[in-house]
Amino acid sequence: MIEQSTDMRVVRSRTLMENALFSILEQEGIKGLKVKNLCEKAGINRGTFYLHYKDIFHLIEETSFIQGLLEVFEPIHMKELIDYPDPQGAFPPITKAFEYMQQHASFFKALFHPDAPAEIQERLRYLTGTRLYDNLIQHQPEMDHESRLFTEYAIAYLGNAQFGLIHHWFMSDRAMPPEDIARMLTVYIRNTPCLDNTVPHKITP
Repeated sequence: MIEQSTDMRVVRSRTLMENALFSILEQEGIKGLKVKNLCEKAGINRGTFYLHYKDIFHLIEETSFIQGLLEVFEPIHMKELIDYPDPQGAFPPITKAFEYMQQHASFFKALFHPDAPAEIQERLRYLTGTRLYDNLIQHQPEMDHESRLFTEYAIAYLGNAQFGLIHHWFMSDRAMPPEDIARMLTVYIRNTPCLDNTVPHKITP
């Protein structure tokens, strides 16, 4: 009974903090997102906040919106994308991810705002970019040192490019529909020269 009561308090505290986060982003934007402001909005003390989260981005990363994005925006299976039968079409997992971000646009636009702290920008860069290409190395465990180094640079290039495209999409008020921006990203990835030595059986559209 005591354990159940403790669990309910944890859920309640986290719900208060998540709701306060959404409220601040909606009303004040990313500039107003400070631990002090969030605690005041949620009606909790700083000790309670740090009992649950390391920092603001840890809270952001645990929100239902970010967790939902991670579920639909899983690491890309590059060979499946390269071999996708429609050479000019959007790879379905990428379309699904952009549709999800469109559905929760006010939240993600606030995070991608130029005024967002560097720590948030770096974590977003990893979650929406670099992380998606990590399996290029995992799928080729026998590669030599030179090939591994080349692949690491390819991952950095692809991750930063993808983050930049998503960032621009939000900053331009999502002028292109999710299907169109997903198609653009798919074509860009498929025609990236650095993949020639990283992914076998590249199809030339």
